Amino acid sequence: MRSRFVSPSIHSQHFQMKRQLLPILAFTFVCSLANSAHALPGESVQTVRSRIANISMFSPLKRGLGELSGQPFYNAQANLPNGKLFFSMNPDRQDQRSRDETIALGATKPFAGFTRQNVGLIQQIFGSTASQDFVRSRYVARVNFTQLERRFYRGQSFAYITTEFRQSSDGQKYYHFMVLPLQDLNEMINSDQRCRKISADVCGD
Repeated sequence: MRSRFVSPSIHSQHFQMKRQLLPILAFTFVCSLANSAHALPGESVQTVRSRIANISMFSPLKRGLGELSGQPFYNAQANLPNGKLFFSMNPDRQDQRSRDETIALGATKPFAGFTRQNVGLIQQIFGSTASQDFVRSRYVARVNFTQLERRFYRGQSFAYITTEFRQSSDGQKYYHFMVLPLQDLNEMINSDQRCRKISADVCGD
């Protein structure tokens, strides 16, 4: 089973840093991403690396290995006036193509969350195709844990998972947005639902 975010500190197999990030982005930040490339699951690792490199705010995409799984992951981060932004990609076992991608936002100011009515940042990172697919997607499931709420959406091209943490940590309110292949959505829902039957806390891998 693929690694998952499990608490307000970003899972080491995804990010190896704190688990999420930032607020309503300032107009200047949005402008800085205006010409950014759009990474999507299924693309080659090199394509994603090149595209993230075109987003000037991000550090270069770095490769790491999950401490428990030994599987590779890639991440980049951006330091912003009102927080930090993380991008994470999990490749396939051959380390050739992107399997799923996540942005994590730690808000230091009010943020509406990653919703179908609030897709500005999603569009900047993943492009209009993915953002509009998310807007038109079907909300299919929700799983509530003590510390977070996770919602699942089925689009025409991709599946989407949003996570909102209930409590602030270090002065930031945390949010995640994941893009993954449609065929993986049911597995992710079933995994969380099985976990929830066992515990109100988020399970590990």
